[in-house]
Order: sequence, then C-alpha cells, then structure tokens
Amino acid sequence: MLKKVIVLSLILTINFLIIPPIFAADQLIKTDNSSTVYYLDSFGVRHAFPNLVTYQSWYGADFSLVKKVSPDYLAALSLGKNITLRPGKYLVKVPSADAIYAVEQGGVLRQITDPDLLVNFYGDNWQSRLVSLPEVFFGDYIIGPTIDKDYQFPDDLLFLQKGTNQYFYKQRDILRPFASAADVKANRFALSDAVVSSRSYYSLVKPIVGFDNAVFNPIATPNIDNRDCENKNLKAGVIFLTNQNYSVDQIDKIQQIKKNIPGRFNFVTNNFSTMNVDYPTRIMTDDGYYIKPKDDGTYEIQAELLNSFYNQNPDVFDFLIVFTNFKIVHNKSNEIAYFSPASNVLQGIGRDIFNLAKTYGSNGKLKGVIMMGDIGKYSIDSQAGMDQVLGNIMHEFLHQWAAYIPFTNSAGEKDFSLLRDDDYSHWNIYDGFISPLGGSGWVDNGNSTFSSKLASLSDASLRQYSLLDLYLMGLVPYRLMPSIFYVIPQAGSSLNNTIAGTAQTVDVSQIIKANGPVRCIK
Repeated sequence: MLKKVIVLSLILTINFLIIPPIFAADQLIKTDNSSTVYYLDSFGVRHAFPNLVTYQSWYGADFSLVKKVSPDYLAALSLGKNITLRPGKYLVKVPSADAIYAVEQGGVLRQITDPDLLVNFYGDNWQSRLVSLPEVFFGDYIIGPTIDKDYQFPDDLLFLQKGTNQYFYKQRDILRPFASAADVKANRFALSDAVVSSRSYYSLVKPIVGFDNAVFNPIATPNIDNRDCENKNLKAGVIFLTNQNYSVDQIDKIQQIKKNIPGRFNFVTNNFSTMNVDYPTRIMTDDGYYIKPKDDGTYEIQAELLNSFYNQNPDVFDFLIVFTNFKIVHNKSNEIAYFSPASNVLQGIGRDIFNLAKTYGSNGKLKGVIMMGDIGKYSIDSQAGMDQVLGNIMHEFLHQWAAYIPFTNSAGEKDFSLLRDDDYSHWNIYDGFISPLGGSGWVDNGNSTFSSKLASLSDASLRQYSLLDLYLMGLVPYRLMPSIFYVIPQAGSSLNNTIAGTAQTVDVSQIIKANGPVRCIK
C-alpha cells in the first residue's frame, strides 16, 4: 500500500500539478515618477495601459489595487504588449476615419458597416459607447472580419436576454450564464454594459459564480479561428473525468496507457507522423454539470466538461482523450470507445468543412474528442491487453481522416463500395487492404478466390494505417498511391478466410474525381 501511495505522489507531482507562478496574477503596479499603470502577469511580464480610458474599461475609477514599486524594480521586468480596451465596454473609432468597430477579446476590432446594425446590437443610445482611439495605439489591435449581417453579433460582451433578468457572457457564439447580478459585478461589469437582445444562442448550464478569469482577463489572447491541417506533429491532451472518488490504480493505468501512445502512433503511421501527449493529465471531478445520469445506469458527458477544461488550459490540442471511472453512453451497443468530430479544413476526404470546436471551448485547433469511457473496462496487465487499448485509440484517431470516401465508377456515379454500408465511416470488410478501420487485406489466389491476410495477423489490434489512410491524412501524395481493389463476393458464398469472388480495381484518380484532391483550405 505504501508503494502505491508513493507512486500516486510522484504521478501527481509530475503529471497533474501546475507549478504556481512566481508573481501573483492581476497585480497592478506603477512608479511615483510616471502615471503609467502596468498589469503584471503571472510570468513577471508587465503590460502597459496606454491611456486612462483603457484602464477604466477594465477597472473603472478604482485605483486601489495599484501598488507602488521602485523604478529599478520596474525596469527589471520584461515589457510585453500593451493592454487593449475591454471587450463589450466600448465601441471604437479613430479620429481620421469614420469606421466604427466593436472590440473583441485580445484587441480584435470588427468594423460594423451598417448604422442600423449598431442600433440593432446596442440600442438607440449606441453613441454613448463610442470612444476615440488615438491612432498611435491603433497598432496594438488586430483587424478582424467585418460585421455586416444582423446575426453576426459581436463576441466577448455582457448579454441580457430580452424580457428576462438573466445575464450571460457571450463568447465564441455561446452564452455562459451568470448565477446572479452580483456575479456580473464580481467580474467588473456594470449591469448597464449589457446589450439586450432576443437573439438565441447555444447556452451552457454551469453558471459563472464569482470572479472568472475567462471573463475578466486583460491579457487574454484573441479568439481567432485556429483550425489547421496539422498531420505530422500532432498533440493530444488527456482528461480523467471522475464521479467523486477515484483510485491510485485508475490513475496509474491511465498514465501507463498514455506513456505508450506516442510510440504506437509512430508505428501505425509508419513513421510519417508523431503524437505528443506530454501535457499533464487533467483530473476533473464532476461538479454537477459535467455528466448527466441516464436510466440504464450510464452517464452522458456534457459540453460543460470541455468548456471548463479550456477555461484553464491552452487551446493547443489536436485531440482530447477522455477516460472516466464510470460507464458512459455509447452510440452503439458494441462500441468500446467513440470519436466526436470537432473541426475539419481538409478537402478531398469525403468530409464537410466545419467548426464545431467552439461548442467545446476551442477556437478550432481541436479536431476531435476520443471518449474512451470507463478505465475499469481496460486490462493492461499483459502486452495483449495494452495492445488492445492502444489499438482502440489508434482506431479513433484515424476517424479524423477516414473512412468516408466514395469513388467515381465506370458509370460516372459516386460509388461507396469501399465503405461499410451500415455507417459509411469504416472500410468494407471486402477491401484488399488492412486498416484499423476495416479491410481484410485480400490476396488474389489466381483462381477467382481470395485469402485474407487479416486472418494471419497475430494480433488484429496491431494493424497499421493503410496507404490509403495515409493519403487521406495528407501524408502520402497521390502520385505515390497505387491502385487498390475490393472483392465482389460470388453470389451465395459465405464470408470465410478464403472466399470466391471478383476483384474490382479502384484507381486514385477515381477517388479524386469523386472527392477532389486532398487539400488544406487554410
């Protein structure tokens, strides 16, 4: 038992704790010989409030938090970017131009082109919000997309649902409710800052209680669409969602699995790609908002979980892997784990271009979430058990890119014969290649029969990504893609290790004709 306690202590020290910053966050400093106030961040970098109105947009007329420091102390601190106006507080223009901008997180300026939209968003008294930004500070800001439609409501502001007393913080087109008006004020918003609208948005349930760093953060980075087509240097975060109690053994099992992911991913991609899982595992205990009980004794994981994760962790992950210590809802009764897509900007793979990552709290970097479920159902005491759980994870990773593609057949029609016809998201068992997503690797015996290479594998969980999978990931150019085939079984023949049938060849040009070339649009 003592050994387990020591192991847990080491795990928590190395993998779960965030080292406290040297400097206290939200510290305001200045010297006696200057009126400039600086925001000192947790890394000891000072950020200047360039003028009074910028300071007041964050702290109003309250200077009680400002601490006096010596000029030598100030000079020893690194100088970072200037603080920009608080989002949701003012509208902005510069003296030499007529353009009017809304301010979003991180100093993003979005021009509102139509005066009617200003009235629609901010009411008839919108001009009371307008401040002039000295042009010398204009370079501190980023010009974002223009707002020219009535549904393009600015983000990062206090939002009041018309006809109610419910206040929200609007971010990434999602509403986070405040528990009360007092909690609005705890984040240094005045109730009069609220924009009033009857427009509906997706709303989280977990309320903002007290001060929230995601609502009040003078050095927050811009919420800019950061979708990408990264395929060679991928990064995954691991979450352990617990239902109150958890054990040393559960944590140790997750850490052992996590330790083996990079090597296995490198193997299945044939050294074309890497998966970094170095970021500390995050233990998140249900607070009444992360899970929802179902009648069958399972639990449904709510969007609140990942939004809370991103409130405390950086948006740098291509994938998130979620383990639990309870049974979760599955889409299918035979599912071990499942993949929830978040974003895609890769054309030519049979998937739409989309960004659902905002619902999870990411600006788009997140490509998908792998829900592994109850850690208790995985056995890693043997190499075969470890291989099986790693095989499940490799399977779910691959769902980001495969298997969704039709091809154009000789009749000029889109043909889905390469795919399993029950869901069109796995390869057909009659395909002539082997992949974690299906296929049997049929070998032509030369006598109208075919034998399965899959049957000869010592462990099916060790399947590598096929060449077609690597092509769809953007790792293999189409010029290097050979033709592939699938078997049309002979009528009445049963599925065995050897089957009778006819091979149907598919060239990569037929795949490109149906889907377009694999191409990143960002």
